[in-house]
Amino acid sequence: MGITATEVLPAGITTEQLQSELRRALDRPDLLLDRVDCRPIHHRITAPATASLSRVRVDAHDSEPVSLRMVVKVLQSAWQGLPPQMPPEERRRIAASIPWRLEWEVYAGDTATRMPAGMRLPRLYAAVEHPQDRISLWLEDVEPVEEPWPAAVLARAATALGRLTVRRADQHLPSRPDTTFIAHLVANAMHRWAIPLLRGDDLWAHPAFAQPSVTALRGDLLDLADRVDGLLASLETVPLVSTHGDPTPMNLLRSRSAAEDFVLIDWGTAALGPAGWDVVPLVFGPAENGTAPADDLAARLAVAVPAFARGLTDEGMQLPESAIASAVRTCALLRYPLTSLPLSEVVRGDPVTHELLAHARRKAEFVQAVLDACG
Repeated sequence: MGITATEVLPAGITTEQLQSELRRALDRPDLLLDRVDCRPIHHRITAPATASLSRVRVDAHDSEPVSLRMVVKVLQSAWQGLPPQMPPEERRRIAASIPWRLEWEVYAGDTATRMPAGMRLPRLYAAVEHPQDRISLWLEDVEPVEEPWPAAVLARAATALGRLTVRRADQHLPSRPDTTFIAHLVANAMHRWAIPLLRGDDLWAHPAFAQPSVTALRGDLLDLADRVDGLLASLETVPLVSTHGDPTPMNLLRSRSAAEDFVLIDWGTAALGPAGWDVVPLVFGPAENGTAPADDLAARLAVAVPAFARGLTDEGMQLPESAIASAVRTCALLRYPLTSLPLSEVVRGDPVTHELLAHARRKAEFVQAVLDACG
């Protein structure tokens, strides 16, 4: 075919396979690939069900030329992505709880038809199953606008998420767990991991945790650890709904060609959750990952909560704004303070560097801001 290809294509797909998939997706049976350029995306992957991320450009032609830009996400069984040094029984337990095919089910199912005006999925060009429990998703590269969100954009996103919540009320995703993400988080990340560490003296003797801004959190975190089961139970006052799971602004892309619309990506943590859960990563996510300051969380909550409530109401779900606000604050207290400090780095025995100390201070600032906004 005379195709020029750079780098190895994701998941071992051949250029012939890619050509066949694109002919079908574009309904262009005579399409011929001319050039395929593939580059890995340099992004720290933390999800064990994500094997790789790549950016691919395809130049092709039939009667007319066509150029496509795609992001390829390779999904894998979580067993493959968990640390091999982990005890096998624990590795099996965790892998069994991670529905690695879920994101493919979102794109292959009817999710696109449920999206409200102003929100969409990226176009799926191909979904290819591979040996050894892998699936590659060949998705539109949205080329997003990268700039801070003003309050009006935050409000539009929250309203759209509220509307989507109701529109997905009866959606069936075969791999979606029956338990909520927040309950799983409390049982595993907290009771089995963070809380025992935080209650021990060794952690607080580590140089990263002995810093004044970090050690000042000890009392509040231990008090919160005693309250987690009660906080989780209090969420029963709002209904369980279908959530995206992680709609941070990094996953709600605004394309350069249509910045008024949102393209919702990264569905690997779609799950049942208390109404209002999606507001939590929307508001707190940028500060948590260090791309925004943590000093305006309360102000952004004051924008996002009523906007999310409007979205629910627009689609026929009546829920008091005060109930949503309470659920959001509770979810944020369960999601961040007990697990955001650099516990893993200490347990792994990472070297005590200036970078680690600064990382711990930044995380402590974020944790304090969450406690102040939600306590």
